[in-house]
Amino acid sequence: MALETIVPGQIWHAQQTLTFGIFDIRSRASFVKLADGVIWVHSPIQPSPELVREINEIGPVKYVVAPNRSHHLFFLPFLQAFPDAQGFIAPGLTEKRPDLQNYPLLPAAENAPWTAELESLFIEGLPVINETVWFHKESGTLILTDLLFCFGSENSLAARVAAWVLGVYRRLAMSRTMKQLVRDKAALARCADRILAWDVRQVVLAHDQIIRTDAKRQLAEAFRHLA
Repeated sequence: MALETIVPGQIWHAQQTLTFGIFDIRSRASFVKLADGVIWVHSPIQPSPELVREINEIGPVKYVVAPNRSHHLFFLPFLQAFPDAQGFIAPGLTEKRPDLQNYPLLPAAENAPWTAELESLFIEGLPVINETVWFHKESGTLILTDLLFCFGSENSLAARVAAWVLGVYRRLAMSRTMKQLVRDKAALARCADRILAWDVRQVVLAHDQIIRTDAKRQLAEAFRHLA
């Protein structure tokens, strides 16, 4: 199966492997079923026929989100596979993808059509990614893209070494590279405090791991460098 369950009846995910030079990295799309039965899609991957069929079995896709400036490769193919869906893009993405300029920016949390079930927070102080993070209130699921990483031991040797160098091997953390790209540490720290105020019970990352154990403690440790 292409789809795997994270929260029964509410949240699923699917992964694909992307190759960057000598590294193979798994990229994850997340699918949230809202109360009215429609599907909200985070960071879409390539819509294979199998994936499209399985998604249609859980509900009609209504919203497709490109959550930061990096996760956009399969945004248009996904919308083409689900032509009745509405797409939203991260601020600044059109600087890289002018072909997406007709799509609306992700709305502020209070104006989003999914806000009753999904809280959102735009991450300030890190303009290289302009990421919005998401919290599914009922299940306590935090959905992140590139703000934090965690790579497990099942990866290739090259990927494990790279993750160790970046400080994200078998630990939830901001990569050393990302830390160097912070432009406003105080603003980022305020965002971290808001995330930690949520009742997070698990963290779904766009790459590799899902954090299911001691998620709140691991989050606090990942943000400790901002204190």
